[in-house]
Amino acid sequence: MKIVRAVFLIVCMFCAVFALSPAAALAPQGETIWVTSTADSGPGSLRQAMEGAQPGDTIIFDPSVFPPGAPATISITSELPHIRQGSLTIDASNTGVILDGSSVTGDWTACLQIVDSDNNTIRGLQISNFSGPGIAISGYSQYNLIGGDRSVGIGPFGQGNLFSHNSAGVVLSTAGTSLNTVTGNLIGTDATGSDQLGNRQQGIWITEGTTRNIIGPDNVIAYSGAAGIEVYERDTVHNTITQNSIYANGWQGIDLWGGNDLQGLPLSAGNNFLIAPTIFEFDLQAGAVTGTTCRHCTVEIFSDSVDEGAHFEGQVTADSMGSFTFDKGASLIGPHLTATATDLDGNTSEFSMPTSGATRSLTLQQGNDMPAYHLQTRHSSELRDNRIGRAFTGLANPGTYDQATIYDLGAKRALLAINHQEPEYVFWDRSEFYISPEWEDVVTRMAENGLRVKYKLTFWDKATWPGGVDAPCARFKTEGEIERYLEFVQFIVRSFKDRIQYYEMWNEPDIANYCPKWIEVDDYINLVKRTVPVIRAEYPGAKIAVGAVSSPMFPDAKEYLFTLLQSDIMPLVDVISWHPMYGTSPEYEFHQDYYYGYPSFVQEIKDLASANGFEGEYQVDELTWWTTRPPGGDQDWAYSTTKAAKYASRAIVMHLGMDIAAGLHEGAGNTFPNLSSVMAGALPATLPMQIQTTVTDTVSYTFSLPYGDHLVALWTDGAALDYDPGIRTTLTIPGLADHTVTGIDVLHGFEQPIIASQENGDLVIPDLLVRDYPILLRLSTTKVVFLPILAR
Repeated sequence: MKIVRAVFLIVCMFCAVFALSPAAALAPQGETIWVTSTADSGPGSLRQAMEGAQPGDTIIFDPSVFPPGAPATISITSELPHIRQGSLTIDASNTGVILDGSSVTGDWTACLQIVDSDNNTIRGLQISNFSGPGIAISGYSQYNLIGGDRSVGIGPFGQGNLFSHNSAGVVLSTAGTSLNTVTGNLIGTDATGSDQLGNRQQGIWITEGTTRNIIGPDNVIAYSGAAGIEVYERDTVHNTITQNSIYANGWQGIDLWGGNDLQGLPLSAGNNFLIAPTIFEFDLQAGAVTGTTCRHCTVEIFSDSVDEGAHFEGQVTADSMGSFTFDKGASLIGPHLTATATDLDGNTSEFSMPTSGATRSLTLQQGNDMPAYHLQTRHSSELRDNRIGRAFTGLANPGTYDQATIYDLGAKRALLAINHQEPEYVFWDRSEFYISPEWEDVVTRMAENGLRVKYKLTFWDKATWPGGVDAPCARFKTEGEIERYLEFVQFIVRSFKDRIQYYEMWNEPDIANYCPKWIEVDDYINLVKRTVPVIRAEYPGAKIAVGAVSSPMFPDAKEYLFTLLQSDIMPLVDVISWHPMYGTSPEYEFHQDYYYGYPSFVQEIKDLASANGFEGEYQVDELTWWTTRPPGGDQDWAYSTTKAAKYASRAIVMHLGMDIAAGLHEGAGNTFPNLSSVMAGALPATLPMQIQTTVTDTVSYTFSLPYGDHLVALWTDGAALDYDPGIRTTLTIPGLADHTVTGIDVLHGFEQPIIASQENGDLVIPDLLVRDYPILLRLSTTKVVFLPILAR
């Protein structure tokens, strides 16, 4: 009986090993091939070894030629053979080997490429100066290992590889590439972490539908020209990023996206665009962190000098409500903390918003110890109209951009133009106008997801392409040009009238890159008069928008807009729009008069328009706060990601409170999906209330919600801080004593029940902590945890 039991245990152990690595368990046993030459080719070269290698072989390097203390360089002159054998090991962990690609021609040549091949291992190499990635894995390649334990081996970085000055460090691409591991590597720096050896673009690029790969532990990824790790496109999912040191990269440390359009907006995002955690409370000295995230997600805590994750502090698993508590048992390094979340499917988020200071509590009410919960956001198709949108022009990939850029963020409005800077999608060499099927699909998806779309009727034919030889300085001064424009308008409206509701007369007609104006104001007014009948004939229900001027903070733009408001086109059109804010904030003296006078300025617009016969709606677009990271890092008035999100959220709520639809260009970060869900179905409404506070710059807006609920937004309107502890405020709302209150922090993405009392039929909310970004209070007639209002 004991023998049977022992045999059973042995079989179980064998099965466990086989289950952990099914392909590795079948790896063939091959020969050892020695590299004995630093030559690029010929006897004893790496190239010859790779050409002759068979499955299961191991390529190692002669330490007398490649001393670990004085690494020798192999100058690669042409693309090395692709690794297709399977179960091949290239091991330089006990030697010093540099593969240099300075002499390789081609725009995108990788050093080593694993193609349709499994169970390969590459370790101990320094790979530098290639026009493509240091290592690329593609095709149906699985169970490949890049790197290892840097403490194993006597080479400069043990089993780890060092990638420097390549286009990218490591690239994993194409559907079918999965279950690969990248661990223990130095990507963009040396073993000390001090040398800046960054790769020109991403440290690691995961793209084209590759899934279930593991990045980590123990990679150091720094000084990349773009993101440290980029997970690109919606089908690139279930990729786990764990226990690495990521810092000082040009863009984000971890970036879930699908590229940028010409205005810098993110396209389709990878890893299901998993939202980063919220750090709710922390104490650096005590080593304690609490917060919210997705349910049952693994949260990793990091310290960093800015907003990435240089030092891994530890991890914890969130509970069934998404709450987590981490206790390191020692002090945290700081000075800032960030966190990532990894869900049960293996998707890892970006880094969270960084903390500031030695301690913090994000409670919304002093003395309130009730639990906070991760704010659940919703897809665009699930939401009532929130009058919040995004702007899209110059898109490079219409087939995939919109899922994460619009729908996953909960946007209900979209501003786009197909032809603007898009010669590849509008074919001017044809005798007739043409729209590519890809763009037809984009517009159809928007309609199917319940978006209200505004099309910018900006048009360039071959003769008037910006900067062209025959381009006039100002537009629409000849009858021929006007007639060509009207043909274009008729074509667009006829093509999209069942899917697009709004049509905007040009974008920023008041400015141009090399002219005083694209369109003189009198010519613009004339063009509107000529165009309106064409649109009405094709689509009587269309909404026609005019204006779209650049920021009225500047006198020329304001004069242009006000001239339109006083013209006789006001009774002919349905929407007035403008672009009010490009980095505008009270931090700059030049902005202050405009910033604080803006609500009065809006009222002036409305009064002037209505006095001249306008009875329509108002919209703003291209609200923009550039961050200090690319693509806006070189702009004037750039802000930290936290401050940019605060100003953007202020602007969105303020415009909605003034009954103006708000379209964002850049700057809100994760605040955008939070606001999109919270503001679903909200309409501006008058709600009498008393605000008792010690500051004079408190701003408030109130809204009605379906089913009798209300929403109150409050913030202090001074210069934003990276962390604002809040100002104690008491709010009294007459007649709503029977309502319960839920506080919503849209910046950090959590909600918390608020303690309130009843006094003489009034609702009294004491000790609110009002901060320098909108804190929203949902006043409900029933006791429910907040969920966004869903579309019917």
